[in-house]
This record gives sequence, structure tokens and C-alpha cells, in this order.
Amino acid sequence: MDKWADAPGERDAITFLKEREDCLAEAAKSDIPSAKAQWLMFADEWLKLAQAARAQRSSEEAAMRATVK
Repeated sequence: MDKWADAPGERDAITFLKEREDCLAEAAKSDIPSAKAQWLMFADEWLKLAQAARAQRSSEEAAMRATVK
């Protein structure tokens, strides 16, 4: 089991990706082009947050590995 799977950054990334999925679902339901575009923009922002959280986790993991050697 990946010891980092429960790391705060990964939990944040999972939460952000769930929010993104909610926004994508709302966009799919919308018949109003401007509302659909807004939901898609929100989804994109959630994805950016998830990517940033994972990048932070990767940096922390690398730092931990460097100190263990």
C-alpha cells in the first residue's frame, strides 16, 4: 500500500477532483451556454487545485526520501 495515499496533499487532491466532477455534471445539465461555460471554468479551477496539491505532495515525498538516505 502506498504510504502517501493518505497524505494531506493527496486527500486534498481527491476532494478537489470530486468538486471538479460535480462542476462537470452541472455543466452537462445546463441548457444555458453562459452557465455551462461558468461551470466548466469552475471545473478547470478545481483541476488546477488538485494538480497543485499533488505537486506539493510529490515535493514533500521527495524531500522525505532525501532525508532518509
